[in-house]
Amino acid sequence: MYEYEEDSDIIGLSCTLLNPYKGYMAGTIGGDYGNTIVVRLESGKEISEYRDEVIIHD
Repeated sequence: MYEYEEDSDIIGLSCTLLNPYKGYMAGTIGGDYGNTIVVRLESGKEISEYRDEVIIHD
């Protein structure tokens, strides 16, 4: 599903989805794959989103 994970400073940061996924908007960055990132939602589900569809909080 994913190509190559990159070393990144954003892994573990909280984020907000611009388009809710089944009612969930808040999550944590679980992986960085360049143009796409893996978001771990509050429900525990992991989804893949494009970087420009997520607001990353420092």
